[in-house]
Amino acid sequence: MPAIPSVVLIQYNGTDITNSVLFASARFEAQLSAVPGTFEITVKDPNRVLSFVTGKDLTLDIDGVRMFGGYVLNVSRKYAFPADDTSVLANVKSRQWVLRGVDYNVLLDKRVLRNTANYTEQIPDIVTPIDDGAVIRTHLATYFDLPAGFDSTSTARIRDNHTHAKFIWPTQGTKLRAFLEGESRFGNVFYVDGSMQLWFVAVEDTVAPWGFSDKPNRTTTFGFREGEYIEDGTAMVNDALVWGGSMWAGDGDVVFARRQNTTSQNLHKRWQIGENNIGNSNYKSQAEVTARANVIVDGNESGTFAEGSKGLVNPEQQFKATWFSKDVPSQNHLKPGDVTPIDLWVFSEDGGATPFSFNLPLRQLRISFPTLDNGDAHVQFEGFFGIQNSDPYWLWHFLRSLKPGTTVVTTADDSTDGTPPYATLYSGIPTPDTDGVETVFTARYPYISRTLAVYKDGLFMVPGVDFTESDPSTGEFTMTSPPGGPSVLFVQIRVA
Repeated sequence: MPAIPSVVLIQYNGTDITNSVLFASARFEAQLSAVPGTFEITVKDPNRVLSFVTGKDLTLDIDGVRMFGGYVLNVSRKYAFPADDTSVLANVKSRQWVLRGVDYNVLLDKRVLRNTANYTEQIPDIVTPIDDGAVIRTHLATYFDLPAGFDSTSTARIRDNHTHAKFIWPTQGTKLRAFLEGESRFGNVFYVDGSMQLWFVAVEDTVAPWGFSDKPNRTTTFGFREGEYIEDGTAMVNDALVWGGSMWAGDGDVVFARRQNTTSQNLHKRWQIGENNIGNSNYKSQAEVTARANVIVDGNESGTFAEGSKGLVNPEQQFKATWFSKDVPSQNHLKPGDVTPIDLWVFSEDGGATPFSFNLPLRQLRISFPTLDNGDAHVQFEGFFGIQNSDPYWLWHFLRSLKPGTTVVTTADDSTDGTPPYATLYSGIPTPDTDGVETVFTARYPYISRTLAVYKDGLFMVPGVDFTESDPSTGEFTMTSPPGGPSVLFVQIRVA
């Protein structure tokens, strides 16, 4: 059965330019940790009627799902054919545009903290207890120049994960990214999506709704192409030597600490690093240099090693795979940061009895458009999954809690008693009944954001078009149009 091409929509400044885009030239890329992604497209302009300028918005939708949004920062005009003869003007009529730019995460580096009421003094502290999400939702518009359409007020996307006893503002002029990084140190993930919506959620809320396997069940695991697993020991350190000290340390002598992991040395050979921090303010005592050596190797100040810890003693894990839009369940696309379960039976280490399993965050997502003979576009995704030693401690800690092994999926329906475990696949009928007027419905359980699938009379409803996830924390979702009284709604979610 031939594959069905995806519906692709590319808009420049709100205008549909899809039919003018050369799909074979189009590339979109998104990255982990709110790092600005990039795009490049070529637009044909045979009649010389189009015009493009820098600073305008460019968006990509795939089957009704916004997958990319950003700004055009580079505009090039070129001749359509490299061998054009320009000696006679009449000979050259076709031209093309090449548009390049970055996604909306660039705003995190292009907006700074300021107080329009007083630019020269510290912004007043918040002296009463306040949640981190509340600080962001309440004050971003006051202390940052946010562009029109930038949504930083949603309680569903900007969660309350940690309570400050009081909150002290950074110095005026601090970038928005630095402000959010300060708020994320307790285990939160932040980024700006393709619809210019700010997300600030706990790392547990970034678990992917499905995973990859070379023996897919087509429900929770799906196949891929060109998969490759890499163990990278380039940055490994299992022997750290650290010097410090000052005239105020002990007898005023140099202090030294060394931390080794002999198990790693026996397996991977010895890999050393040396740091000379004599005179540096944070390395003046024996305790400080000892803690530093321990952190380098073990990932913690105590020097207690745990398998899978953040320390440089572990090789980095990476996985690369290619898949297509037609293979994504319910158009529930992965996004950078999603911690994705991966089961590889071919790479089994016990003869195929159990899969080689691991969980890794999606670091980089590339979108391209292989074309068919008739010009219809298929959407290809190329994903790079991995954990690096530069990643924050809380991400390593969370990945350690996801024990490798065969993926076991628990299920629930309307006959299930109690609250099922986290990430259980629930299927059932929401409340209330359809009546032709009501548009707000509630699933039986709270759900993980971006895992909701809605069916009306057996037909799949498109997220963001037919419905929105209005409040995952309560199980609520909102239909764009009220379903008629005889209609039956059916939902599938991952339980939060």
